[in-house]
Amino acid sequence: MASKFQGFPGMDDILPGEIEKWQWVEERARAFFEAGGFKEIRTPILEPTELFVRSIGQSSDIVHKEMFSFKDRGERDMTMRPEMTASVARAVIERGLLTQAKSLRLYYVGPMFRAERPQAGRKRQFHQIGAEIINENEASDFDAIALVHGLLHYTGLKEFSLNLNDLGDEESRKKVKTALADYFEKEKNRLCKDCRWRLEKNVLRIFDCKIAECQPVIEKAPWEQFAPLGANFRKLTAKLADYGIPCKVNRRLVRGLDYYNGVVFEITASGLGAQNAVAGGGRYDNLYQDLGGAAVPCTGFSIGFERLLTAIQAQDEKAFEEIRTRRVYLAPLEDCAAVLNVVRETALRLREKGFRIEMSPGVFSLSQHLKKADKLGARYALIAGLDEVSRGKLVVKDLAKREQAEIEPEKITACFEQ
Repeated sequence: MASKFQGFPGMDDILPGEIEKWQWVEERARAFFEAGGFKEIRTPILEPTELFVRSIGQSSDIVHKEMFSFKDRGERDMTMRPEMTASVARAVIERGLLTQAKSLRLYYVGPMFRAERPQAGRKRQFHQIGAEIINENEASDFDAIALVHGLLHYTGLKEFSLNLNDLGDEESRKKVKTALADYFEKEKNRLCKDCRWRLEKNVLRIFDCKIAECQPVIEKAPWEQFAPLGANFRKLTAKLADYGIPCKVNRRLVRGLDYYNGVVFEITASGLGAQNAVAGGGRYDNLYQDLGGAAVPCTGFSIGFERLLTAIQAQDEKAFEEIRTRRVYLAPLEDCAAVLNVVRETALRLREKGFRIEMSPGVFSLSQHLKKADKLGARYALIAGLDEVSRGKLVVKDLAKREQAEIEPEKITACFEQ
């Protein structure tokens, strides 16, 4: 049946059958963050446009041509958040969170919005998992990188590469920008229209260009001459090596947001094609001051949720097989309170332990239930008849091994976790 209404291009529905993979990754991410002492923060999707103009930078591609911005009924300029760091900074300043703690370690999971041309790896509504380490010095750069490195492994990504660069402190960045502007000015006629605009607004944004004609000019930019790697950066790479975290220095890496200074990093993964960046981040020590707060040294990162899922599955077709092993189908054989109450209580216990619950409304014969369980991809069927319930038992059937046993309801979760 044809639908009268259709979703906007680049803003996808996430349906049953796919959403379980999202939930699985989200649950692992939350467990990983919280095991490291991070606390979740949630901010509104709509923010004042000026927040992103001042933080991300007027010259960035995001602000220049990718934001969903409009005036609300009160004639206020509003934007659907294109990234999360600025929103977190706004919340920390507005709510005075640093008056309650010396430093903060926060994480988030949520949708972002950019008015890009939809293509593989780029959506207009996309999702990010990220973390911010707030009011901590350069030593926390290692913590941020180790955290994202460990999290990617924990969610099932096997093959990825870490690239690093050193943008220097604010004073050295000014010198670098001046030197690079002089270099690119001499090569101006070989740059694309957008890069000539970037040269006038923020020369570092030229390094974001993907146009083929600009690449020879960008490749020859004498980074090392203008901005040799700092002592803190060299200490960081040495510590990463000591901890078995391989990395590559990429002097072209600048990231697409103006608030970065010092260390920036990007992680690329196989299985993603041309858009192969799965995560990125870096140090930003001036953002809070730029937004009207005190000087607050910070670092952080974000992971592209859609790209992470794509890369995990591309690298291992069976990566989400564990979801099936934790899927339980409920099969009540009687329509009576005694049976249904036990089934419901057992289902809640299983769900609290992370098991996925499948069921079909109504009461069916055992053979019908088993066919439905197989169709839904369940590993186990939980069978409850009046006879079993009256004896304080339920039947657990392993649909893969074709084995079954009677077990007391309160012992079922322990049985599944063996």
